[in-house]
Amino acid sequence: MTPFQRLKPAFWTLPDDPGNHSGLNLKRKWKLIVLLTSILALSPLIIMTLVDFNLTRRTIETESNTRMLSSLQTLARIMGASLSENPSTACAETLWQKAFHQLNTRRHNDLFLIDAAGDLVTPSFHYGRDPGLNALDPRLLTQTDGILDLQTPDGTAVLAGYVKITGTPLTLVQLRPADWLKDLWLKPRLKLLWFLCVSIVLIVLSIMGMATYLVNRIHVTERRRIEALHHEEHANRLASIGRLASGVAHEINNPLDIINQKTGLIVDLLTLKKQTRPDPRVLPLAEDVLVAVKRCGTITRQLLDFARHMEPSTEPVDIEEVISQVLALVETDARHRGIAIRVAPIPAVPGFECDRSSLLQIFLNLAENAITAMASKGVLTIDVSIQKTGYVTIRVADTGKGISPEELPKIFEPFYTSRSDRWGAGLGLAITYGLIREMGGDITVKSTVGKGTRFVLTLPVKAVRQTASDGSLQLPKSEIPVKTANENNTKGAVHVTKQ
Repeated sequence: MTPFQRLKPAFWTLPDDPGNHSGLNLKRKWKLIVLLTSILALSPLIIMTLVDFNLTRRTIETESNTRMLSSLQTLARIMGASLSENPSTACAETLWQKAFHQLNTRRHNDLFLIDAAGDLVTPSFHYGRDPGLNALDPRLLTQTDGILDLQTPDGTAVLAGYVKITGTPLTLVQLRPADWLKDLWLKPRLKLLWFLCVSIVLIVLSIMGMATYLVNRIHVTERRRIEALHHEEHANRLASIGRLASGVAHEINNPLDIINQKTGLIVDLLTLKKQTRPDPRVLPLAEDVLVAVKRCGTITRQLLDFARHMEPSTEPVDIEEVISQVLALVETDARHRGIAIRVAPIPAVPGFECDRSSLLQIFLNLAENAITAMASKGVLTIDVSIQKTGYVTIRVADTGKGISPEELPKIFEPFYTSRSDRWGAGLGLAITYGLIREMGGDITVKSTVGKGTRFVLTLPVKAVRQTASDGSLQLPKSEIPVKTANENNTKGAVHVTKQ
């Protein structure tokens, strides 16, 4: 399982259409929440950063140009005062060599003098060290001072600051690379940019986390609502089945009583009257009818017992009797599949109390799931033991196909089913788990693919009804899969044996 799959919320796997269980496009809702919240949260931060970026650049460029011109003007005034007595070019060159030879003429700060024709008076790093070489077009120098964007003969983009020396034909020029200002404002802003990127990542992660939490709460609430509706529907369906079963059982019992009485009378007449010699096959056939009537009566009584207690009620319950009733209901299906049912000796559990109909429903769901998992052939084993802590442990094991580790944590979730034919709503184990938790018990499952599955029920001897405060099902943690013994069974009738 990848890290993304572990972090992926439950609603992300739902189809993003109105046909899913929740009836909501939860993924679309999550995306909209993240998108809109991110835009509202990040837009002011990004806009402020861009404004600060541009404002800082313009401020530094303006201030730097101003300082450059101010420095050149100061230096031009000093030079103008020195050259005022003899403003000749020769004198200027002499003064440069003696008094201004220490001026910086390096690549990043090229300072030199030109005459009125734009020719060099002093050496220049970019235009040459020989006086008389043409450096600048005098037509560009339209004002007494200013800043120009130029290119040197080698193609380097530079900023040229110039100041005309008053009273002389000379102009003081300073060249600096055009990108030198970036070092003044870009590097500090880059640190701010890193801070912005980290802030954006943290904000987006926080928004995603909050959106995931909110949408997941919507998903959980919606699932609980649907689950409650299905539980209500299931309860109503059981109540309807119970009423129908009760009416059918009563209706069937009446003709069964008549058949039983008349057949018994026929047997008595054939047995008591010796003067006639009936067909020897009649008496065994009549006894077969009595056996069949008795069996039908047993089935109708089981239906009545199952339908009698629809509302939860606590009463003393014989676990062995409940298991026998459940096995009688699934016996025909198991016989057709060639499945053997083995029940270990069930100890007496004095004082065991619970809701009888709930316990019947639990055992019936587990037995039907086990038979379905085995499909054909196999062994269904039921074992009951008493713990010293006041609990009863019931193990229901089968030798079916087993449950994969990926599906094991999901089997108690509502609407989840691993059957390929998708028969049923996937509520059997969810209802079973809910009923067990209401009794104050617990259920765990161990399974190995290809070997089988074993459910372990732990129920208190004295009834303790528990209901979650929010009405939801608490899913248990599945245990580590273990091997289940694979037992062979002779194809044929069901064998309910005591071990």
